Amino acid sequence: MEYRQLGQSDLKISTVGFGCWAMGKYGWGADVDDNDSIRAVHRALELGINFFDTADIYGRGHSEEVLGKALGARRKDVIVATKVGNRWNPNRPEEVRVDLSREYILKAVDDSLRRLQTDYIDLYQIHRHDPNQPIAEIMATLVELVKQGKIRYIGTSNLSVPQLEEYLAHGPVVSIQPPLSLFVRHTEVQLLPFCQQHSVGVVVYSPLAMGLLTGKYSQPTKFPPNDFRANNFLFQGQTFKRNIAIVKALKDYAAEKNHTVAQLAVAWVLAHPAVTSAICGAKRPAQIEETAAASDWHLEENTLQDIDHIVFGTPA
Repeated sequence: MEYRQLGQSDLKISTVGFGCWAMGKYGWGADVDDNDSIRAVHRALELGINFFDTADIYGRGHSEEVLGKALGARRKDVIVATKVGNRWNPNRPEEVRVDLSREYILKAVDDSLRRLQTDYIDLYQIHRHDPNQPIAEIMATLVELVKQGKIRYIGTSNLSVPQLEEYLAHGPVVSIQPPLSLFVRHTEVQLLPFCQQHSVGVVVYSPLAMGLLTGKYSQPTKFPPNDFRANNFLFQGQTFKRNIAIVKALKDYAAEKNHTVAQLAVAWVLAHPAVTSAICGAKRPAQIEETAAASDWHLEENTLQDIDHIVFGTPA
C-alpha cells in the first residue's frame, strides 16, 4: 500500500481509502450486512488501508456507528474522516436539507464523535456548501473545533473553484472531495489543477462510478426506487448501454495486464498528479481486497492513452 501526504497536513493517508457510504445501508438496496461491513473494515486494516471516510448522513448515523464498532481499539492507528452539512428529519429521514449553521455543526460533531466512539475526528469535511450561511462563519466554527481538539483538520467536498477559494481565504482547508472517474471527468478541467497549484489534498469519491466500473453489469439493470443508482445519469437508457460496452472493452484491456477493470479504474484516478487518495466502497472483504491492489499499479503514459482511446472511441 502506498501513502501520500494530504495537502498541508501531517496526515499520510493510503492511496486507496475505505468508503463507508454503503455501510450505512440507506439507499444501497437490501444486501448490506453489518457483519460483512465490519469484516471488510478489518480486511482493509490488514491490507494497509489507514483512511476511512464516512458521513453523518450515511444511513442517518448508522455508517458512523458501524465504523466505530469495527475499528474499536484500532481507532488510534487510522485516520477517520467524516462529513457535516446534510441535516435530516429524525421523524422523516428521507427529508434532508443542507445546514452548516453554527448550531448544527456543534451538535453534529458531538453526535459523530459519540457514534464513532472517539474523542477526535482527524478530518472533518463540509459535505456541501450551504448558501444560507456566510463562509466566514462556517470556517470560524470549524476553526473553533480544531482549537478544542474535537477535530484535527478541516476538509471540504463538492465545491466549485470559486467556493473553495473563499473557504481557503477564511481558514486552513487541507482537502477537497470531488467526484472523478473514467465516466465523470469535469473536475479535471479547473478543480484539480487549482488544488495542485495551491497544495490542497484531493480525496476522490466514486472512482468506480457507483459500481459501474466494477464490470459486474453486462446488460442494463433496473434498480429499485430506494437505490441511488436508479436516478443516476450513468445508469440511464443509451448512456447505460454505451457505458457497459466501454467497461467490457476496459475489462478485456485490464485482463491483458493481469488486472481487473476495477483496479484499472482506481489506478487511473491515482495516476492524476493532483490526487491524494481514491475512496473505494466495499460491502464485503473481497471487494476491498480487489481495489486495494490498485495502489501498487502505476500506469504508464502509453497505458493512459490506451484507456482514453477506449473510453472515447467505443461506439454505443
